[in-house]
Amino acid sequence: MGDDQRRVFSVVGTLPEPGGYAVAKFSRSARPYQEWIRELTQEGASRFYEQFYFAYGHASIADLAHLTLVAENISIVAAIEVLDEQLVDAQESSTRYQDFRRRRYFTPPEVRDSSLASAYTETCDRLFTAYHTLHQAVARYFADRYAAERPSDMPDDEYQRTLRARAFDVARYLLPSSTLTGLGYLCSARTLERQIRRLAASPLDEIRGIAGDLGRAAIEPAFNPLASRIEPTLAQFAAEHPGPETDELAAAVREATLSGAAAAPTLVRHTEPSAYPRATLEAAQAAAQHLLAGIGPDGSRGVSLADPVDPTLELAATLLYRASHLSYDQILEHLRRQAPPSPSPSPSPVEGEGMTLPPPSRGRVGERGALVDTIAGLAYTHRGPHDDLVREARVGYQLVFDLCIDQGAFRDLHRHRNCIQIIQDFTPVYGYDVPDAVVEVSLEAEYRTLMDESGALAVRLDEQRAGLGQYALPLAYRRRALFKMDAAELAYIAEQRTTPAGHFSYREIAYQMYQALRERHPALADPIRVTDPAIEDFFER
Repeated sequence: MGDDQRRVFSVVGTLPEPGGYAVAKFSRSARPYQEWIRELTQEGASRFYEQFYFAYGHASIADLAHLTLVAENISIVAAIEVLDEQLVDAQESSTRYQDFRRRRYFTPPEVRDSSLASAYTETCDRLFTAYHTLHQAVARYFADRYAAERPSDMPDDEYQRTLRARAFDVARYLLPSSTLTGLGYLCSARTLERQIRRLAASPLDEIRGIAGDLGRAAIEPAFNPLASRIEPTLAQFAAEHPGPETDELAAAVREATLSGAAAAPTLVRHTEPSAYPRATLEAAQAAAQHLLAGIGPDGSRGVSLADPVDPTLELAATLLYRASHLSYDQILEHLRRQAPPSPSPSPSPVEGEGMTLPPPSRGRVGERGALVDTIAGLAYTHRGPHDDLVREARVGYQLVFDLCIDQGAFRDLHRHRNCIQIIQDFTPVYGYDVPDAVVEVSLEAEYRTLMDESGALAVRLDEQRAGLGQYALPLAYRRRALFKMDAAELAYIAEQRTTPAGHFSYREIAYQMYQALRERHPALADPIRVTDPAIEDFFER
């Protein structure tokens, strides 16, 4: 075959399910793709998926139908949950470019009708007022501090935008995690179905509501800007030229523009809550409460690169990390002390405080200890016949970084989905950060007062229902997350997140990740193109 027979082209104007159907049929036939796609319909696609996806279990074909989803005016708390999905391409509203005089905050239904409703509203209102005050003060301070560094060719409007954006980077620490945001993402129908099942199992009303909304968005008529633009013209034409020929033309145009069509009416079907991840977490929480009692949390901001360990020990430590508020190193150290090698292949269950752990899985018990095998086995205990393994089971990575960082920086680093992220629940236990600029504009006392009051309210909200407190916590509060990756992903994060255009918080953290790699594997770290956070270019954005 010569080059003149090669055909490479892009495709637009197809619905997700017929589009995926066309690729699946193309992979099973010698006919050209363009012949298949011209004759395929939503009805044909539905029949195909019923047979090959639902009846025969050919799951990969559901990955061929891709959807665009948009969620507006959801809380930052919910946005983190929605985007905690590896196989999505997404963008979320940036705090640098939002007008928070118009977009405010979300009040959870659980709070709205509770005794803490007024305290919650008062706290969030005060945080937003302080946010605007701090932004104005920092913008004035930056205008004076960096006036001499302003590039001579920078227009006034760009100069003012830069000042505002850099001031927003400081003021955002005061935004509560209930702040309304928006996001858009692309994913396959299979990923969406898995995402909906995960969100539907959340203990929080907002997130369960979003799960239902996503399910409806897949099967109801989709927003179609092309059809919306053509509809007034069709209506006018029909009024001016009534008759059956006009009706036929209008119907053909609506069909061609996919008017009234749904994105995935067939594939997004199994959207019931997924019990397995929640049951696994609760079992791990029971184990952590028993095994880690008395160990205080380490809220030191920064990065720790864990030593490589046996994969089963890593799994046990990861489960306990997700279920606790301790550092990964604290948990590993404790497990090493409490789990001495045991020659017995069938130890009795570990019991305490009404908790019983299942017998350990088979393995090299003598090397790791029975307790470690038992805890690791929790990852599999509640798994159903159609469940993918919980994320904690993704072990064996050489680079395991434990990050203790402010919520704002976490949101930025959370976008790096090529790594495995194990995220602890967000509570005030680790304290909060105070940016230097807050001190320099003499607003530290007011800032700390608001932080302390927000943290106290979060504790009371969590006592009412676990997870509610995070809505009241400003982005300044710290949280922990494990980032497991290979060296190439670390290089990508370090190079992308240390540039002077980035936020000062994640620049520092990304550089610490790089430094930790350099200490352990200098030959891998030396070629990475990083920028020391000490190198600052205020006007680069």
